[in-house]
Amino acid sequence: MTGPTGPGDVPVMLNQLIRNRMAEHGWSYTDLENRSAHALTRGRWQQLGSGTPQKRFPDPASLTVIATVLDVDITTVVLAAARAVGLDVRSQASALAALLPEGTERLPDVMRDAILALVRAAVADSAQDRDGAVPAARAADTAVDWPKSAAPSRRRHNGPTGEPRADSR
Repeated sequence: MTGPTGPGDVPVMLNQLIRNRMAEHGWSYTDLENRSAHALTRGRWQQLGSGTPQKRFPDPASLTVIATVLDVDITTVVLAAARAVGLDVRSQASALAALLPEGTERLPDVMRDAILALVRAAVADSAQDRDGAVPAARAADTAVDWPKSAAPSRRRHNGPTGEPRADSR
């Protein structure tokens, strides 16, 4: 996930990121100070969230604290801070990556690999040559190796022993 963006895939400014997260969670600047274990004071949070143009880029330790407290990835915070000091930054991620929901990075490896295999197969399919053949170099990349036991539909409809639940018959 690339993080919150404004119009035209331009990352939000740091003050917007802070204010948005405060509004989403009902946090005050005091709450942010407490969540940061006082690593950033209430006054510093207020300064960062006020929209006052920043003269200096925040130090790495502060960026890490901000990301942790706001529960967003560090890249989002770095890009937002860069905008706050006047740098013109734009997201380099694909439009598909921007559509991924929050928490995607926490998927288990087997699920992530299966999703990647599916996307690779779709990309290879769209790149077929005129005869409809998938180039051999891409064909090996498109195999989906996902155990049935890990399939979400199986876990959703069956009980813990694998037997169909009464409500799924």
